[in-house]
Amino acid sequence: MASIQQNLLLSKIPEKVKAFPKKDLSGSTKIPSKVVREEKRDPGLFEKPSAKVDISKTARVINKKEKQLQGVESIKRLDQVLPLKNRPGVFFLSGFDFQGLSSGDGGVGAMAKNVPHGKHFSWEDEERVLEEVKKIPIQQPLILVGHSLGGDAVVNLANRLNSMEHGFRNIDLLVTLDSVGFNNDLIPSNVKRNLNFIGDEDVFFNDGPNIARDGGRTKVFNEIRSEKHTGIDDSKEVQKKIFSAISGTLFENRQFNELVNRYSEV
Repeated sequence: MASIQQNLLLSKIPEKVKAFPKKDLSGSTKIPSKVVREEKRDPGLFEKPSAKVDISKTARVINKKEKQLQGVESIKRLDQVLPLKNRPGVFFLSGFDFQGLSSGDGGVGAMAKNVPHGKHFSWEDEERVLEEVKKIPIQQPLILVGHSLGGDAVVNLANRLNSMEHGFRNIDLLVTLDSVGFNNDLIPSNVKRNLNFIGDEDVFFNDGPNIARDGGRTKVFNEIRSEKHTGIDDSKEVQKKIFSAISGTLFENRQFNELVNRYSEV
C-alpha cells in the first residue's frame, strides 16, 4: 500500500523537476586540510584563553598610585578649591582693630564662619571684595555686612557697584554696624534693604542714621543700640537679627529663581 502511495506522489511531480540536473561540483575550490588543521590549533579561536594574572605587575601599579597620593594635600574646605560660581555672595568686613576701635574677628569674623558661603575680609580689602563680587552670577544674591570702618567700606562698595562700569549691580542686603567714616549716610538706589545699627554711647563713633537716596527702591531700617562701639557686633540680639535678615534674603531669592525657571519652561 505504501509503495502505491509513493508511486502516486512521484507521478504528480512535474517532468522538469524530475529532470533537474545536479550541479557539477568538480570545479569547486577545496579548503586545504593544512589550513583547517592550523585553524584548529589557533588558541584565539578554539582554545580557552589563559586566566593567569601578573600579580607582581598589578602590585607595582598600586604602589605607584599610593606614592603619588601621599604627596597630595588634603582638601580642608571645598570653597577654597572650587570657583565662586552659582553661589550667593555674603561678605563680612571688619573695622580697624587698634586700641579698642573694633572688636576684630570676634563678632564679624564669627558670623562669617557660621553663615553659609560667608567670607571675612578687612575694611582694607575693598578691592579684593570687589573682584570677588564680579565672580558671582547676576541672578545670585549679594549681601554685604560691615562694622566700624568696615561699615563705611561696604557703603562705598555699594556706591562703586552702582555704576555702568560694574553693571549697576544690585545689593540685596546691606548691614552697617556703627559705621565710622564720612559720606556713608546716603544709601544708593541699587541697595534693596539696609539694616543700620547705631551705638548710642560712643558719640565720637556714632555716624548717625542712614537715608535712602530713593525711598521707593531702598528700604532703610535704623536701630539705636545700647552696646558700645566694640561690642555691637558681638551682641547676640544683633547677630540674631542679622542672621534672620540673611536667611530671609536667600530664601526670597531662591523662590524668585524657581518662579523664573518655572515660567521659562512654559
